[in-house]
Amino acid sequence: MPTPLPFPRRFLVALALALLVAAAGCQLNSPRPVPSVPQIGGNLKCGQGDHGYEDPQAGWSFCYPHPWKYIERSQASQSPPGLDLTFDVTYVPDTRVPCASPATPAAGSPQPAASPCAGDFAFMIISTYERGDSGDLAQWVRANLKPVPELQRISWGNAVEAVRLPDGRRIALTQHHVVIMDLHSGLLDLETEMSSRLNTWKFAY
Repeated sequence: MPTPLPFPRRFLVALALALLVAAAGCQLNSPRPVPSVPQIGGNLKCGQGDHGYEDPQAGWSFCYPHPWKYIERSQASQSPPGLDLTFDVTYVPDTRVPCASPATPAAGSPQPAASPCAGDFAFMIISTYERGDSGDLAQWVRANLKPVPELQRISWGNAVEAVRLPDGRRIALTQHHVVIMDLHSGLLDLETEMSSRLNTWKFAY
């Protein structure tokens, strides 16, 4: 949140600042700067009561289940250079009902339940990189991912190209960016929910 301006000493300066604050008051509580270009996601139509998320800086938006509550963290990436956004997601339904714990396999972690329970948690990382001079997605993958994985072509919103890697990550090529979505399902099944909403994604640039 922007740091409030110090109270001025002179009345005329105070009046001018008051007018500026009144004009931009809706921005004061925003955790991110309001973009100077038209916001993406304005035409994002989410069904089934879903909510929409948009990131003007990264240039993409998508729909997600309305019971999801998330905490977002950002971190710059060095190799390749870009921005990593981590979403810590918790399932918070409108009405809490008793829910049985999922069975735990003999070895390994509990599997995501078919019907999520209140408090179930998982996280996902969505990374955005510059496309650079890569002519296609395969060229970018060869230059930035070692060893070069096998690519399975998929459809992902309005991306120019999109693939899925053997480890489950999805990569989208847009006009100027490469976007990677890495889902880490805990007791909350992110894979089912996010894969069924790939068609809601809008890549702005």
